[in-house]
Amino acid sequence: MMIFILFLFGAVMGSFLNVCIYRIPREMSVVKPGSRCPACQKPVRTVHNLPIVGYLMLRGKCAACGAAISLRYLVVELLTGLLTAATFLKFGTTLEGAIWLALVFLLIVISFIDAEHLFIPDSLLIGCAVVWIVYIISIWSPETLKVALLGAAAFGGFLLTAKVLGRLFFRKEALGLGDVKLGVVLGAFLGWELTVVSLYAAFLLAALVGGAGLISKKVRFGQMLPFGPFLALGGIIAIFWGDWVIAQFVRWMLS
Repeated sequence: MMIFILFLFGAVMGSFLNVCIYRIPREMSVVKPGSRCPACQKPVRTVHNLPIVGYLMLRGKCAACGAAISLRYLVVELLTGLLTAATFLKFGTTLEGAIWLALVFLLIVISFIDAEHLFIPDSLLIGCAVVWIVYIISIWSPETLKVALLGAAAFGGFLLTAKVLGRLFFRKEALGLGDVKLGVVLGAFLGWELTVVSLYAAFLLAALVGGAGLISKKVRFGQMLPFGPFLALGGIIAIFWGDWVIAQFVRWMLS
């Protein structure tokens, strides 16, 4: 029952995250006006605003004008519900759990905005930094701060180097500055050990997706792909499974 309640809470938050994903890049208020159809601007009825259920009731179309509603709305609500339940299962209903969940919410918004608009708003990165400050205060010790700063330097430094080398060798941007900033924040949360896991996962996933895109001819050679979603996904993998990955790697090295 608790898992179901957490999933429902996450789905409700996912509905709000959808508002953020649509409005923040357009510099619109995320508070008002209420939800409207992007095509006809008619207000969405309360029953159709219900997370997941509303989309299924409408069958992916606006009740007023029949315009298609992006599948992204359903995906974000489902994803947020699942990650909310997973976060509290791992960290418990504690302050630490709430802090990590806030980071996960921000990573979801960042991923979908970058995927659609190819940039990461500074306001969201500032939000991540504020959450990190709360996190570091809540677990304060000189050692945790040292680990966080090393992680930030390692993650951000690696991405900055990749950005500079990409520009040097390919004569065009390989990574955006927003990706570097996101790496700094993620590294501060993860520490240098989990940073390695996160970076490896991010670049591996990007290579797999890019390769599949080239094979299917949906991606052109040299086309720039949004890297923020891969960084976010790599960060989430490190948060939930990073310790296990490191333990398996150490066991393999010692065997």
